[in-house]
Amino acid sequence: LLVRLRLCGVCGTDLMKVYDPTVAKPVQIGHEVVGEVVAAGAAADPAWIGRRVTLGHHVPDYSSHYARRGSEPMDAEFKRTNIAPGGFAEYIRVPALHVQHTLQAIPDAMPDKRAVFVEPMACCLRALDRAPVMEGDTVLVVGVGAVGMLFVPLLLDRSARVVATDLRPEPLAIAAAWGAQHAVPATDSAGIEHAVRTASDGRGADLVILTVVNGATLALAMATVRDGGALVLFGAKPDTDIVTDYWAVWRRELNIISSYSATPDLFPRAMAILARDRYPFEALVTHVRPLAAADEAFRLAHGGQAMKVVVTRD
Repeated sequence: LLVRLRLCGVCGTDLMKVYDPTVAKPVQIGHEVVGEVVAAGAAADPAWIGRRVTLGHHVPDYSSHYARRGSEPMDAEFKRTNIAPGGFAEYIRVPALHVQHTLQAIPDAMPDKRAVFVEPMACCLRALDRAPVMEGDTVLVVGVGAVGMLFVPLLLDRSARVVATDLRPEPLAIAAAWGAQHAVPATDSAGIEHAVRTASDGRGADLVILTVVNGATLALAMATVRDGGALVLFGAKPDTDIVTDYWAVWRRELNIISSYSATPDLFPRAMAILARDRYPFEALVTHVRPLAAADEAFRLAHGGQAMKVVVTRD
């Protein structure tokens, strides 16, 4: 299919690819796509033409060793496949595999700014599939930017107690408004530990989700997770200052789990969640810039001046 861009979200991995000097350039960017189908290939269903859609950028070989063991993002086909030329383009070519496995029609009532969260929401769902949450668990979410905030309703739906922390007051206010039991500034480590202990009857967090992974956040996670609990590394970058106390990990039977990407099977689940009216997900989009000003959009996102930045066709 050929898709005409409506908008594309700026993701943290896009920022890493642009600003990290160790990433070879040029590099393809843009995968949180909302668009309109304008043309269909000979083997495609022409009924897609005219419809608003979201789509994914990677598709695994479902018969591979990795996919059959739940490690689809590690599959060579997953890494090799992609849309062309990327999400920050006026028109995007969607290969047949992606049409078959990732394409999602957007409900008429859903605004574009809500639909842009399908892929990020699918990423969050996979993290919680890899680190299941039980009713009554206490979860600390470290970093509640636009993507980290998506964990809040997912955890509340699982009847978990949520403690949210961030450096910025605006995300904390949203987390509290959405139902987090505690929203504590990241600068108040004692307050975070107290909130976690209060929410968990003194045990500590059953799960700590790190949307930002560095020495400070990992130390916070180790200080707040209960014995036998789990840490999810959800957003990371190279950091030579991280030191892990593996003696404590072993002695306390801590589980360290990483979650790197979404898989196509999660997109329908993400769309179903976003189709509900319980949370104003579109309000997380704070800045919109046209393709002609995409450089400004990236500077805003990189500078931490926005919750969520999206780029529109015009």
